[in-house]
Amino acid sequence: MSFVPAPQQANAANAKSSTSNNANPNAVTNSSNANPPALTPEGGEDNDSMFKVRTFDVFWVDKSALMYKDGIKKTFDSKERTSSVVIKRKSSIPIILRDMAPPEGSIFDPARKWEEERERRRIASQAQVEAEAEAKAAAAIHKKSGGGKGKKKAEAKKSTADSIIERNDADKAKKDLDRDLQKLANVKSLKAMQETTCETKSGQIHRMLKMLHFAVSDKKQATLDSSEAEILDILWALEEMPVFKEADALITSEKAYKKQTKEEEKEKEKDKKSSKKDSKKESKKDKKSSKKSKDEVKVEKVVLTVEAKTLKDLYKDGGDHRGSYKDSLKYARKLMKGKDNLISFQLTEMSDRLPPLSRYNRTFKLEDWQCAILAAIDNRQSAVVCAPTSSGKTLLSTYTCKIASGTVLFVLPSEVLVWQIAATYYQFFKGNVTICTDQISFQETSGKAQVYIGTPLALEKALTKARGCAGQEMTKGEKEFMVLDGGYHQFDYLVLDEVHTLNGPEGDALQRIIKCCNCPFLALSATIGNATQLQSWFQKVRNDHVEAMVIDAQEKPEEVILKEHFARFINLQRLIVTESEGKDGKKKYKLVKLHPVAAMTPERLANDPELIA
Repeated sequence: MSFVPAPQQANAANAKSSTSNNANPNAVTNSSNANPPALTPEGGEDNDSMFKVRTFDVFWVDKSALMYKDGIKKTFDSKERTSSVVIKRKSSIPIILRDMAPPEGSIFDPARKWEEERERRRIASQAQVEAEAEAKAAAAIHKKSGGGKGKKKAEAKKSTADSIIERNDADKAKKDLDRDLQKLANVKSLKAMQETTCETKSGQIHRMLKMLHFAVSDKKQATLDSSEAEILDILWALEEMPVFKEADALITSEKAYKKQTKEEEKEKEKDKKSSKKDSKKESKKDKKSSKKSKDEVKVEKVVLTVEAKTLKDLYKDGGDHRGSYKDSLKYARKLMKGKDNLISFQLTEMSDRLPPLSRYNRTFKLEDWQCAILAAIDNRQSAVVCAPTSSGKTLLSTYTCKIASGTVLFVLPSEVLVWQIAATYYQFFKGNVTICTDQISFQETSGKAQVYIGTPLALEKALTKARGCAGQEMTKGEKEFMVLDGGYHQFDYLVLDEVHTLNGPEGDALQRIIKCCNCPFLALSATIGNATQLQSWFQKVRNDHVEAMVIDAQEKPEEVILKEHFARFINLQRLIVTESEGKDGKKKYKLVKLHPVAAMTPERLANDPELIA
């Protein structure tokens, strides 16, 4: 990881001012009383002194301390017949942010998940509307034609119109399944199978069954990393798949149907043989009762889906030299049933695999309160969110920064959080991140900033301070990476994380920023005691902005949405100290991993429903 270099000594232009302020090292030199040096862009010392006059703010590092050498540039003056070499320098802040960023691919993109959720909801609502329309049309046809020829004509028209589409969909699904099967055929270990992904539902079932087979086979052969917890983790993830449940139920129903048809055929043969002998003895009432009993037990014929057919083939032919998939599934289910106290086994042996920590069943789904806020952000509405830590607030702020049409102002209470969020967003947005704290200010000079991230007081100073004489952007047409663009008009959205710090040491600066920004906002916190009161204050501020914008028009007051959420899961590893006695008689202490639920007893989990809720 790269670190900011140590502070360098000030240049000769500030030597006198530094000696005069030895008694008070934090004193700020009043640069307005000093005469600004002449503008000579080629001179190094003059550029440094111009930078100090330009910024008005004194930071703990010099400008040159935040730069590194990036090659040289040779120029030749044809009139003077002289050549000069200039050392190119670049800011080291992007390198620091790059080194602090999380691993590539680990950052969650909420826009993609929200798009999937919206599409799922749209399809569900559309399917419901179509089902209602079809029911009405069928009822109308049935009413006109008496339920006979009209229905057959409609089915004939529908079949001719949809046959080509269905055939194309089937061909595409077959190609996708073949591609998934080719992927799975090349995988020979459980670890490699965990990293493999499948697009089709049949491929996903095949993948889970193959992983279960690998885990069971490793356990039977007593491989080093094999365990019963691994087998049960995969088994529960497989049985929780809706596709597997449906396919397995269809196969079971088909077996029951075939079994019943065979029994009926045998009974018919027996009846034919004994009908001549027993026809006189049996009464009519007995025949009617036997017919009724047969009709009640009768099972309807089952039509298998594509996934059910795939699962049936896997039960029949799936496997390798170590055994079949069907036998591995039977072994896993027998292992689960053989546990006398399954809850105790989960708490002691699977504490790091309990939901939602399962390695094979990590499906992320947006909650209703998150969907409500995401929809409000799409509609450019302001919102106050009060939800516990680790409940999913960061998802909302990241989505706001992603979909905003302009720059987003992101206010955080501490410099540590600023660097953390800046490093994450620098990788997520591929640069274009501006930082502003009491110690360092930085902006990407290559383009317009996507996000301004900083602490309240530092942001207020940087955005509202008076600009001194012209800096590099005026003399050379270049931006200065440590001088931020001023003004609140540039922001399209305002994000306030840990908004409860309105009552903190920089709360006054935060209030002024809120009142100055004329844009929608998203306020987040885990500890708001008076959420309704805060909502009304935000609503008053926001409507004051709206009234200031509207001229000669009756504007409807803007509503600030308030969402309070109380459930959460803290994904923290807890440890407990265990004491044991060694062979030498001395006591030994060991840290053992502990799941939060493992602190509960099976009796409390079984008898206290509030704990489970």
